This record gives sequence, C-alpha cells and structure tokens, in this order.
Amino acid sequence: MTQFTLPTLKSTDFDEYLQRFAEFVGSIEEGQYGQYKGRLVLKMNRSQFEERYQQYLDLGIHYGELLERSDTIEDSITVDLRAAEIDLLIKNSLFLPFPKYLG
Repeated sequence: MTQFTLPTLKSTDFDEYLQRFAEFVGSIEEGQYGQYKGRLVLKMNRSQFEERYQQYLDLGIHYGELLERSDTIEDSITVDLRAAEIDLLIKNSLFLPFPKYLG
C-alpha cells in the first residue's frame, strides 16, 4: 500500500476559518448565524470548530479509503462532506471529487 500524508488538524486551521468567515459571511459574534452559499452557518468557537473539522477529516479519510479499495460509495458520504465544507466555509474541497492527498 502506498503511503500518503493524511490531512490533519493544524494549529492554524481555526485562524484560517475565522478569516474565511469574515470574508465570506461578515463580521458577527461567535454563536451567531450568517449566510454562506444560501445556507445558515454558525460562527463556531475554537472547540466547536476543532470538533467539526476533525469529523470532516475523518469522513474524508474514510471516503479516500473506500476509493482506494474500489468499494461502493454511498451518496450520503459525499453529501455529509459537502455539508461539512459549508459549515467550515471550505471553498476548495480536500476530498471531492477525489482526495487531494491521494495525488
């Protein structure tokens, strides 16, 4: 099996999220909602962000494993990945349509 560098939660990810939030949604307080891509998004605090981002990474890595094994992929996985990307204001997916870490 080929070794890849899996994406991980970095110390700078929350600060980058705050920058994206200010750019895409605007200046609002943590715990308030704004609009992004036609959906309401919560401005998360660091703890909420880290939990949601880790869920996103775990789901994306699982998706990549399914692709590597040529397993059947349920639509719900891609829907959940897209939903997480909206919540996290991720413009360029790490995983869709194909995981970037798999090259």
